[in-house]
Amino acid sequence: MKGNYPKQVYIIITVLGIGLLVLNTVMDLPIAACAVGAGLFAYGLNRLVGDWRVRHNPEYAKKLEIANQDERLAFIAEKSRSVTLIIVIQALAIVGVVLVSIDLKPYGFACFYITCGISVLYFIVYQILSRRY
Repeated sequence: MKGNYPKQVYIIITVLGIGLLVLNTVMDLPIAACAVGAGLFAYGLNRLVGDWRVRHNPEYAKKLEIANQDERLAFIAEKSRSVTLIIVIQALAIVGVVLVSIDLKPYGFACFYITCGISVLYFIVYQILSRRY
């Protein structure tokens, strides 16, 4: 798979995820630590299985290479990422308003801050990409 990190990086990510999950069962860590561990484990394992599948199935590797070069699929993926970003920003804003209205202001403001952070990050990346392309 072109443009990826070496296999050892994904092994480390997977082991780190397992470590966080085990540590969470031994100690009473915040739920965020368990979520990060599960995410790291799933991501690392997904990449390792995908790498194994590409190496052991040349027909699948060829099919994947053709799909990666298809401009239509790249356009659809780019559009879906854009729409997902818009949906997430709107959903976070709505959840923030609901949380503030039911007197859970800290959680509502956290949603608002995340919404602002995503919007600012989008603006920065847009400015960088518009100058580059």
